[in-house]
Amino acid sequence: MKTTANLLVSILEQSHSAIAIYDSIDLNIAFVSQGMLDILCVDRSILGRSFCACFPHFKEEGFSSILKNVWKTGIVYQAERTPANIVHEETKTLRYFNFEYRPLLDEEGKTYAILHTASDVTEQHLAYKNVEEKQEQLMFSRELDVLASTLAHDLKNPLSVLKIGNSFLSKNVGVSVKVSERWFEAFAASIQNIESIINQTLQLGKIRSAEKEVACVAMDKKIRNCIDEIKLVYPDKQMEIKLGDLFPLYTDGGIVYQVFINLIGNAVKYAKKSGEAFLHIYSEKADKGVVYYLEDNGIGIPEDELQKVFLTNERASNTAKIAGSGIGLALVKHLMERIGGTIHLWSELNKGTVVRLFFPVSSRTLA
Repeated sequence: MKTTANLLVSILEQSHSAIAIYDSIDLNIAFVSQGMLDILCVDRSILGRSFCACFPHFKEEGFSSILKNVWKTGIVYQAERTPANIVHEETKTLRYFNFEYRPLLDEEGKTYAILHTASDVTEQHLAYKNVEEKQEQLMFSRELDVLASTLAHDLKNPLSVLKIGNSFLSKNVGVSVKVSERWFEAFAASIQNIESIINQTLQLGKIRSAEKEVACVAMDKKIRNCIDEIKLVYPDKQMEIKLGDLFPLYTDGGIVYQVFINLIGNAVKYAKKSGEAFLHIYSEKADKGVVYYLEDNGIGIPEDELQKVFLTNERASNTAKIAGSGIGLALVKHLMERIGGTIHLWSELNKGTVVRLFFPVSSRTLA
């Protein structure tokens, strides 16, 4: 007849709960339940062997170091929704776990074993991420609603100018040439504003209807296409555009287009009227991502207004005479946040602006 201890071990071995015990600093596997074997996709041949020898990929992922630190310090380690690659028949599968490494201490407070418990929460994690993504999409949609509403409101001003001017000129046929020219200049500015608002509205429509499609974006081609389009919009603007290293991005190509078409358009639109205008676009590899810079020598932005320009319907005070909706940088900021990136501005009045865009590395996991 089995002793109580042996009976308990036998019961625990068949348990669907994931349990393992390591009884040396070398992480010798002294006990493992069926539940843990199922999670790790191994059999009982791992008993009596070291954790590092059985799971070299876990050593690479840092779990062995954590276990050894728990043994040395006697401090419990807990983690939730932690990614780990499970290897089965040479195939890696990314799973997510809640787990605990609990040191078992003797009377002197020294570790004599580590109790490892775990639960596979991959399905819950993926469901949570799905809900989180849907919430982000809903928030983004609401933000687009605000931007669209702002554009609709902005449209009233240039339309009012056209209506008032048309009414005035139709009722005052004999006005002087000077007065007529002033009205025609106002008409031209209003029409330009309306075109800008319509273009921004179309951009919002494209963004709203498009799902994020992550793929490798050839930035050399993408940026050159943006430059060609901007030159068609501003044929009278002369600007030297210098391109440096343009590293590819693994992200949503549509969002990249919207970001750069707005920023390059701003650099050209707000270039100085006198002197040689230039724009330098280049990228650098950074920790966990790629950074793009756009440097120009345009009219710049007052230092105390740098954060304000990211707000909807806000423009720098020195751009009042230049047509615009005040939505471009707000839109760019929303788009960068949508793909997990960031945008920062440095600017000096009458000297130019530097835009820094950080694009994070994709979180793809290859099997």
